[in-house]
Amino acid sequence: MTIKNLIIFVIFVVGSTLATISQEIKATVIVNTDQLQMEALNSVSSMANDLQNYINNNRFLETQWEGEPIPVEINIYLSGGRNNRFSGKMFIVSKRVLDGPKDNQGQSINLRLKEDTWSFEYSRGANFTYNVLRYDEFVSMIDFYMLLIIGYDLDTYGELDGNKAFDNARSIVNMGAGNNVPGFKSVSNPGDFTKYNLLSELQDMKNYPFRKIIFAYYVDGLDKMASKKDETLKSLENILSDMVLFKQKLSGASVIMQLFFDTKAQELATIFSSYTNRDVFNNLIYLDPSNTMLYQDSRDGKLK
Repeated sequence: MTIKNLIIFVIFVVGSTLATISQEIKATVIVNTDQLQMEALNSVSSMANDLQNYINNNRFLETQWEGEPIPVEINIYLSGGRNNRFSGKMFIVSKRVLDGPKDNQGQSINLRLKEDTWSFEYSRGANFTYNVLRYDEFVSMIDFYMLLIIGYDLDTYGELDGNKAFDNARSIVNMGAGNNVPGFKSVSNPGDFTKYNLLSELQDMKNYPFRKIIFAYYVDGLDKMASKKDETLKSLENILSDMVLFKQKLSGASVIMQLFFDTKAQELATIFSSYTNRDVFNNLIYLDPSNTMLYQDSRDGKLK
């Protein structure tokens, strides 16, 4: 082998290795310990750093990840601490990097998530291991949300591309329900915002059309906003009309629709602020009545 060929071979191997180890998520983790007693602080002193390293160095799917990691912000608020037993509330925001000029790529919040029924045992130096076939009261909760984020992100690049991630998230939900973990119960009223209902709707073929609409929202909408604004606004008008048709066929409340508008209400109100076609606001209010005042302010040019 010549020196030139050797150099090419090394570059190929290194490049292939880097591609292989590409991570799905780049997380920033903040842990708030203001509610803990002094004696409990040592047990969680490394939690933020350890959890951030676990997420950012873990592969949650076996498939090759393309593109940049998903930006994720995680804020955990701890309480309790007796005998290394903690309760926690967790707030998660994931973002989708939008197509656009390299020096001015925007980001859109893809998911806003909240976990307020989390209890676990934790001590400093905990060893995190990714295993969707074994339930761990701390790390499995994290894995569930990371898989949900990955699935939602993949759905914005290809129709129904998030299925594998949602399958793995379902495994965690089933294990949590089997272990009677609060927040993972499998019995609830249709339309209740639970992990079980969310995964059930995401995996139900009758809801595939809504997931495809979300794909269009990004690919035919937000990704083109920087270069073709007028065309994009018209596309978003049509997308909202498609959502109206979808909702009209529903027999009850939709968890996936609620999550979409919980995440996107402010974004939509900003995009359509003072828009001349009033039908857009009628559709938004029909789709998301809980944010009626926000859409009315958008219509009237009163957004602050």
